[in-house]
Amino acid sequence: MGVGVFLVALAPFCLAIDLSVAECARANLFPKWLVKAANLSEFFAHGFGVIMIAILIATLDSRRAHALYVGCAALLAGLSGDLMKLVIFRVRPRDFDFAGNVWTTFHEWLPVLTLHPAQLSGSFPSSHAATAAGLAFALTTIYPSGKTVFAVLAGCACLQRVFAGAHFPSDVAFGAGLGWCAAWLLTRFVLPGRWWKPTQERCTTPS
Repeated sequence: MGVGVFLVALAPFCLAIDLSVAECARANLFPKWLVKAANLSEFFAHGFGVIMIAILIATLDSRRAHALYVGCAALLAGLSGDLMKLVIFRVRPRDFDFAGNVWTTFHEWLPVLTLHPAQLSGSFPSSHAATAAGLAFALTTIYPSGKTVFAVLAGCACLQRVFAGAHFPSDVAFGAGLGWCAAWLLTRFVLPGRWWKPTQERCTTPS
């Protein structure tokens, strides 16, 4: 939970670099190898990628419930980002003219009430980042030895959203933190423990 809270708390500080980073992304100033690595990692933040990973787990892991856990945790974490978009509309970097300051990227509150479809898919927060963080959390829970790999994939997937001009850094930080917290809450209070707890923790000691 601490990781998610840290990322959410980091988001306001990222506002200071949002415009400069977005301008660099638009001008293609980031190293090409880093952009390529980020593009290759996009599947980790995509719903289709989550489903493919869940299918792979169901095929290779003897406990098929792990696939249900990973799929639900990641997709519902991403949904938390989509729901947040209904609260505030922020223009995406690729659609911003960079004529104002960072606060001019934020527009109306509760865009869901305007019923304009384009305003229901704003920049804040990044649902892809929320999905990637939720997926990383779920995979780390059941395969802790791979936590470094999952963290790198999630990080690169988040960078891809910035490089593509789809989100500002603060959108990605907040989205990742939101997704991580959502996955933690789902694991702790909603999803069945038999989906993710080690077998020995679910067994009772004979009397």
